[in-house]
Amino acid sequence: MAPASAPVVIGNTMSETQAIETPQAEKPPGKTMSLKEAFETAVKLHRDNKLDEAAALYRICLQSNPSSATAWTNFGALLRRQQNFAEACAAHRKAIEIDPKMVNARSNLANALCDLGEAEEAVAIRRQLCEEFPDEILRVRDLAIALRGCWGNQEAVDIIDALDADGRMDENCQLQRSLAHLMLGNYAEGFRDFEARYSGDEVSLPEDAPWPRWGGEPIEGKSIVILPEQGFGDAILMARFLPQLKKLKPSKVSMVVKPPLQRLFGKIQGLDEMLAGASKSAHYDYYTPNMSLPYLVGMQGGEPPPLPRLFIPEDSKVRARKLTKPFGKRLKVGIVWTGSLTYRANHRRSTSPENFLGLAQVPGVQLFSLYKGDAHEDFVKSGMSGLIVDACGHDRDFADTAAIIDEMDLMITTDTAVVHVAASLGKPVWNMLTYEGFWLYGSEDTTPWYPSMRLFRQRASGDWPELFDRVELALREHVESRA
Repeated sequence: MAPASAPVVIGNTMSETQAIETPQAEKPPGKTMSLKEAFETAVKLHRDNKLDEAAALYRICLQSNPSSATAWTNFGALLRRQQNFAEACAAHRKAIEIDPKMVNARSNLANALCDLGEAEEAVAIRRQLCEEFPDEILRVRDLAIALRGCWGNQEAVDIIDALDADGRMDENCQLQRSLAHLMLGNYAEGFRDFEARYSGDEVSLPEDAPWPRWGGEPIEGKSIVILPEQGFGDAILMARFLPQLKKLKPSKVSMVVKPPLQRLFGKIQGLDEMLAGASKSAHYDYYTPNMSLPYLVGMQGGEPPPLPRLFIPEDSKVRARKLTKPFGKRLKVGIVWTGSLTYRANHRRSTSPENFLGLAQVPGVQLFSLYKGDAHEDFVKSGMSGLIVDACGHDRDFADTAAIIDEMDLMITTDTAVVHVAASLGKPVWNMLTYEGFWLYGSEDTTPWYPSMRLFRQRASGDWPELFDRVELALREHVESRA
């Protein structure tokens, strides 16, 4: 959540009238347009998210006028949106080489550096911009984002506290302070500030919800519906707060549960009614997004509530036992290497099946893929599909996945929804994290949210090979200890 700030796309600054050839998609064959017109068209296409067409025109503009810092930083912003982060950095550096004081190019470079995992350089840029523009709150927000990317969470809290003390803090800064507090394990402060998360473009409140949003007032005798907010993993994580909500004696607790989770939540505690969707004509006294439950219900003693009790149907268990039976007493290890491809930061938390090759060669071990999603076909066509059993590519839902997990001896996976299922079942999980990690896991090797989880974190941003070397060594030691 809360990536670096939005790129600055600059409008017309080209006045050249040189005639240039343009892509046929923009003009009929044989037609030309001025450099100024081409740049204006590129900017419009860029803002309309027609990135391939905009990129073609930016390239033509840069070939005709390579000294335009504006065109370079716009092109870099486009490359970043296409998740070409290293190339985006190079384009922004071109702009800064031409105009070293160009604020937009420096800010855009810091954005791309954060995406690339090079937060320390981004911090240096952000500090300089804060010095140059001390009255701009946005600069402090951006510095806090960069600081969080290189474990400067306490400083991020401190600089936003200073804004707060001056009465100048806005919701964007409050969100960054929230994420820093949560990473530090300051859950009460973090979840309080986390209510500002709707200030960005990551999540939004339900449109036109006809019921009042619950703000923590007494709910005894009142009905409430809980709405999903983010991903499947978040829904599983938040389910543990349902029993505590029920202790507040509402008359009825209903929850909208997306189909892939419905069977898994079939016997979840604290829930009176599971819904596929909430009809606007239905009566509820209140609604709340599920991610607000820690703030509204509270964490007794400052610790997370007990794990939710997930349900695995018998037909899923039978299917899982049949699939794993041929592998006998081999150590069965479930793996996942990527999450949802639509999640904007998925490139940071994900790796590839090929990185599991060393683990697949550990004597006595059999790997099982628990991945289901858009990258499934790529896995099936890869050489790793012969070494890793495709256990979940055709799962109906997370209940099927949970049944496979229940048959595993160990889970080794990147941070996806499957991690939450496995750890909620109490299965030993080795969770492989990026350098900067995620607030749920803090800075230690374990997390109070999932007692059965062991955390393996990158020692340098993006360095998956070194991390896999450590995990392979740990797996070999684990196998030897069982002998």
